[in-house]
Amino acid sequence: MKKTLPILLLSIFTLSLFSCSTNEAITCYLPDNVISSNSPLVPGGTLNLKAVSTANMDVSYSWSGPNNFQSSLQNPIITNITPAMSGEYKLKTIKGICESSESSVAVEIIAPDIPCNPDANTLVFENDMFSQLDFSTYTTNYNQNFKILSSSLRGSLTIEFASEERPVPGIYSICGECPTSFLKKDQVCVSLNFADYTHAQEGLVYLSSSNGKLTAVFCNVVFSQSVFTFKTSAKITEN
Repeated sequence: MKKTLPILLLSIFTLSLFSCSTNEAITCYLPDNVISSNSPLVPGGTLNLKAVSTANMDVSYSWSGPNNFQSSLQNPIITNITPAMSGEYKLKTIKGICESSESSVAVEIIAPDIPCNPDANTLVFENDMFSQLDFSTYTTNYNQNFKILSSSLRGSLTIEFASEERPVPGIYSICGECPTSFLKKDQVCVSLNFADYTHAQEGLVYLSSSNGKLTAVFCNVVFSQSVFTFKTSAKITEN
């Protein structure tokens, strides 16, 4: 019994000697994230931001970017983008008291350099043999691929896309192998009904969007018919 007290006191002294307290903040870091976007884009397009967390755990997402952009989604989508939304988008992930360092991705939103500027809803011919066509324009995807249809009493113009979905703004290549079963996602079929029916073999179509209305422009596109060959430029906007 007499030895119990000294041993107990020694044990308490030993614990006190090797114990400590601290006021230092606890820091905890998550691995960096892998992020990407579908940049570059043209105005009116849809920006897709994507993130993959390498932490392999349930984390929350904190995005920031130009034009006061904030999002807690893993993969934010921004529609009807403008040049003011160009810049650096940043992301960090958070789990409890732990967070990652910021990852960033650069986004470019650039209006394409279109080499012609026809009046709205007109098709003009390079030579003076024919006067311009003035159109009324609408769009449809009823039971078919998405089309921009322009018509007048003298002729009509059709731009057809590869699917029924409303196309996103961008630069599309004219496919010479119409019908549309041959089209790729970034191609269009452009048909002209004037004097005779024909479709263009090559060229570019610049598609933009403003206030929810699509505008398509093409420059110096050739339509070859049995009698005439037309070099044309057009700008059509859905009414």
